[in-house]
Amino acid sequence: MFVWEAATQYLTEQAVHATLAFLSQAAAGSLLLFTYVLRDFLDGGGHGAAALHEEFVVKQRLWRFGLVPDEVGSLLAGYGWVEREQAGAADYQVRYLEPAGRALPVSDLERFVYAEKQ
Repeated sequence: MFVWEAATQYLTEQAVHATLAFLSQAAAGSLLLFTYVLRDFLDGGGHGAAALHEEFVVKQRLWRFGLVPDEVGSLLAGYGWVEREQAGAADYQVRYLEPAGRALPVSDLERFVYAEKQ
């Protein structure tokens, strides 16, 4: 199992592809859990987080890579992985926080992906 959490947004597109190329060597049945930031946010798409965009994307240039949810499956397939599930903020709230009785905010800028190696 590979857990690649809160990392992809800090990488260049080339680095993300290099990491996936390395992970393509994993044994069949291996699991990959990772998070990513929505590309439209990085492109200035809002999401009610203008200050966050200004700080991390424009000023500090820390966040560099994002994805479109519908493109994740094809990206992973190119490296021998099958997307099994994606969860956004609403999914995360219902599945994990509400059952635990926790009322925490979850950003809609980030999504969680579960994939399996073919």
